[in-house]
Amino acid sequence: KNSNSEAVVPIHNIEDGIAKKVDEVIDEKKDDSTDPIEENNSSSNEFVEENQRQTIDLSVKTIENSVDLTEEIESKIIEFFQYIHQSIEKQSIEYFNKMKRKFYVTPTSYLELLSTYNKVLVDKRNEVGTLRDRLRVGVDKLVTTEKAVNELQDSLKNMEPQLIHTKAEVESMIVQITKDKANAAEKKSKVEKEEKEAAEQAKKTQEIADSAQRDLDEAIPALQEAVECLKELKKSDIDEVKSLGRPPEGVIKTLHACCIMFNIPPEMVNDPDNPGKKMKDYFKPAQKQLLVNANKLLEDMSNYDKDNIPNSIIQQIEPFINDPKFLPEVIVKASKACKAMCMWARAMYKYHQVSLIVEPKKKQLAEAQFKLDETNKVLHQAQSQLFDTEEHIKKLEASFETNNNKKEQLIKDVEQCRLRLERAVKLMNGLGGERTRWIKSCEELTTSYDNLIGDALIAAGSISYLGAFTPDYRGNVIKEWQMKLIQMNIPHNSNCTLRSILSDPIAIRSWQMNGLPQDNHSIENGIIMSKGRRYPLLIDPQGQANRFIKNMGKDTSICPNDIDVIKLSDKNYLRTLENGVRFGKWILLENINETIDAALEPLLLQQRFKQGGTDMIKIGDSTIPWNDSFRFFITTKLSNPHYSPEICVKVSLINFAITFTGLEDQLLGNVIVEEMPEEEEKKNSLVISNTKMRKELQELEDTILSMLSNSDGNILDDEKLIETLNISKVKSLEIQQKVNEAEQTEIIIDQKRNLYRPVSYRGSLLYFTISNLSLIDPMYQYSLQWYRNLFIQAIRLSPPSDDINRRIDLLNEYFTYYIYVNICRSLFEKHKLLFSFLLTIRIQQGDLTINNNEWLFLISGKGITTSTNNSSTYTNPSPDWIDTRMWNEIIELSTIDNFENLTKDFIRLLIKWKDIYDSIEPHKSKLPNEYERNMNNLQRLCLLRIIRPDKIPDGVMSYVIDHIGSRYVEPPPFDLMSCYKDSTVLTPLLFILSKGSDPTKLFIEFSVKLKMDRKYKMLSLGQGQGPKALKLIEEGMQKGYWILLQNCHLYISWLTELEKIIENFTVDNIHKDFRLWLTSMPTNDFPVSILQSSIKMINEPPKGLKANLKNTYFMKVNNDLLSTGQSGSINISNKKLKDYRKLLFGLSFFHAVVQERRFFGPLGWNIPYEFNDTDYDISRGQLELF
Repeated sequence: KNSNSEAVVPIHNIEDGIAKKVDEVIDEKKDDSTDPIEENNSSSNEFVEENQRQTIDLSVKTIENSVDLTEEIESKIIEFFQYIHQSIEKQSIEYFNKMKRKFYVTPTSYLELLSTYNKVLVDKRNEVGTLRDRLRVGVDKLVTTEKAVNELQDSLKNMEPQLIHTKAEVESMIVQITKDKANAAEKKSKVEKEEKEAAEQAKKTQEIADSAQRDLDEAIPALQEAVECLKELKKSDIDEVKSLGRPPEGVIKTLHACCIMFNIPPEMVNDPDNPGKKMKDYFKPAQKQLLVNANKLLEDMSNYDKDNIPNSIIQQIEPFINDPKFLPEVIVKASKACKAMCMWARAMYKYHQVSLIVEPKKKQLAEAQFKLDETNKVLHQAQSQLFDTEEHIKKLEASFETNNNKKEQLIKDVEQCRLRLERAVKLMNGLGGERTRWIKSCEELTTSYDNLIGDALIAAGSISYLGAFTPDYRGNVIKEWQMKLIQMNIPHNSNCTLRSILSDPIAIRSWQMNGLPQDNHSIENGIIMSKGRRYPLLIDPQGQANRFIKNMGKDTSICPNDIDVIKLSDKNYLRTLENGVRFGKWILLENINETIDAALEPLLLQQRFKQGGTDMIKIGDSTIPWNDSFRFFITTKLSNPHYSPEICVKVSLINFAITFTGLEDQLLGNVIVEEMPEEEEKKNSLVISNTKMRKELQELEDTILSMLSNSDGNILDDEKLIETLNISKVKSLEIQQKVNEAEQTEIIIDQKRNLYRPVSYRGSLLYFTISNLSLIDPMYQYSLQWYRNLFIQAIRLSPPSDDINRRIDLLNEYFTYYIYVNICRSLFEKHKLLFSFLLTIRIQQGDLTINNNEWLFLISGKGITTSTNNSSTYTNPSPDWIDTRMWNEIIELSTIDNFENLTKDFIRLLIKWKDIYDSIEPHKSKLPNEYERNMNNLQRLCLLRIIRPDKIPDGVMSYVIDHIGSRYVEPPPFDLMSCYKDSTVLTPLLFILSKGSDPTKLFIEFSVKLKMDRKYKMLSLGQGQGPKALKLIEEGMQKGYWILLQNCHLYISWLTELEKIIENFTVDNIHKDFRLWLTSMPTNDFPVSILQSSIKMINEPPKGLKANLKNTYFMKVNNDLLSTGQSGSINISNKKLKDYRKLLFGLSFFHAVVQERRFFGPLGWNIPYEFNDTDYDISRGQLELF
């Protein structure tokens, strides 16, 4: 059946494969006509094998892609995956058989198991591995620091003598350097003096040299000009002069001057102008000696010794210099070559003249230079000595600097060593105590890390499969899985559970502060909600999950973008949902039934896709950008909803029904608020402060470990880090001390609170008693809020006592009867005794005085073992009065302790058992022999079930009277006034109808009594009456009318609209006199929320003559008429009043007898007739008239 349902939901590849294989098997079966049975077996086997292969392949791929495991462990894990899936399939069947709750296991559940395992294992490995590594680093740092303390102490011991010795050396060097510097300063002063003198001499010498140079500079231009002219002179020019026969005067003068310069004597020739006389001729000697070799002439002229020209030559040449015709510009007219020679001769003369002036200066310069050299020699010696002295000082200073640096380094090292030592001591004092704890935590975390392989299997299985189960079933499944882990030798922590693996104490405290009950089941639900991939659908009949999610949504530290609450009946709920996805809000979809709008399917399947680089999702006809902060929650008030496999694969189904322990803690808080409000306030404050301080402690430890892990180099050099660590640790110790003090205070408060735990324990017992009444009739629905209000009201109304033990007894007694009275008014008469019996049994079970095997036999007729052997040993001794059922139950009861010999004793004491069987009141008969002495009341009921099951009601009544009192079998008369007083404008009053009953008359009479007879309106519901009913309700809310909607069971489809109307009731918008009255026959389709929020009433004739008479006199008899004989228009004389009273009692008694005979059906009367209250009222009216 599950497979057929699942086959239409091809969500993942494995499901496609399974569906395809099913089609193949069907096709093969259609085509093959040989042997259908054989082919069916073959195809089934092939299907199973193929399914298993696909499952294993998918498991291997999933694990290999994300988890690093050995091949051996991997194969075990895959086998365990299959075991989990198969075990849940079996548990689901048992769950339905025992609890009548449907839960479907599909291939999608298996896929969810695989993905959840990967995520849990990876996340936990990261978490545990990171914490372990941080702790290791912290421990290593502490160990290193501890070793460093001794090393630092030794280093400090060694460095201090070196520092003293170095300081002495440095001080000695300072003295020597000071002395040498003084000597050097003296020498330097002397050298500076000599340098000054030398500088002055050098200045004078330079002045002489400069003066001489200036003189020389006057001749040098002419010389240079002559030299340049000589360079331009060519051999041909000289040869031209040489070849002249009759040279011009300029040539003769030039050659004459040159011969003088080169000391060439002239030839004596005849003077043509003075005959007989001789004259000097220099042209021919010049031709022969000067001009004969032009190149040599040029060379001689260039290399002429101009510095040593004899005076005789100068004297001879001087006339030429003064001769205006011996000028270059004149000579050039005669010969170009002679011009150069003229310029050269004139330059030589000028140079000689200058030399005559310069020569004294040269001598003076030489003398000055000599003195300067001597002075410089002395100066160089002094400077050399000063240099040596300074070099010596430099060496001393270098040595001083080295030693001083060494000293400074030693001082620095010593100071650093001392600081490191101080920081090390500070670090060890601050964190040294953590070393042992961290080492132990490292070991535990290492073990936990290795065991995560198995732990993650338990966690993933719990998240994927166990959300829909009750606590007992969850516990049983976990135990089976733990045993399988041991059997398969998969590493895991002992007694690993979902809470021990994935719980975060700080997060759990935060959840509890927001309304999550403190029991283990609720905490597991919180973990499944936070860790599961699929959105949660919460089975929440008491509304505690709804309140928890709303409170979480208001906490900005958890839900920064607020929460919106929607219902499927809201017109624009899709728009609200779209905005939630777009803006990252939380969305709570509450009060759904057993179906979900198809428009939500893409959201439930989280079918996101990329569009323009942005994650998008389609909701309805709109495409919405995805916000990772979005979360979606769904709740239902149905206590036992049946969701199809198509829905189960899309959501994470979580059973959030309240647990016994959770309710007990909540009710204890209510008791303490009423009895010890200061203690409860203090308790709540401590819980909040402890949560905050523990969070701070965790953050501080994370900070310390993070700083230790991220520190570079030597941690002892980081003063800021050490100081921060020290401050953090001091603060951590302060907080830890406060936490310890707060915990001690909390323990003391809890001890005081626990004194009242028996009251909350009784309250929890009774709640689970009445919550199961819905199994008897679907209209018996009671909200936890309503029950809690009754509980608080009972505490306030109960008798006071200063003795706390007495006070607890009074509270339990008062509340037990108070809840009995309030429940009885909403029960049919046939169920009231059953309720009293269940109440008694549940109280006894709470007191641990009930044998569960005996109780199981009483309600089912089954023992604890099969009775095959007993039935074969003993045969029915008297089939004439012991039928098969009786004999089988005798054998079954014999399997229970205290009844081991029942079969044998029954045969042995057959006559005495027969007397009980024949007795008119067998429930009061004495039991045979030791059975009378040894049997308690429950055991007597077990025997009564066997012998006379028809008398079980009488036996049950006696049982209830014996254990909790007769008032629990005498339901109080129906009191409409008390029901009305318990109502508000927000609370409907619901008459649950029985066959033939009509509360309309009672309603009208009550409206007259409260003067509302002109302010009520009635409407019988049926097809098409919805708009009229809505209009009446709106009018009644505005004007303060009573609105009676009759026969709601005839218009079930409209009741969802009525449910929405009631949910939207607010005190501010409703008149204070408004009341909504409803009537309905019992129906499974009546909205649970209306039933839970309404005051339910059933007005039936009480069961039993006594109860019937009490009800008649309480509700129908006119007390004024009965006591005075006067009421309205009726006036009975005192003489007839006594007779009237007798006749009225007779009439009432007869009416009670007639109504009781209805129990016998056609045996009571020859025709069926109800004989209801109208018949009694008419008869009573006739009696009053007569």
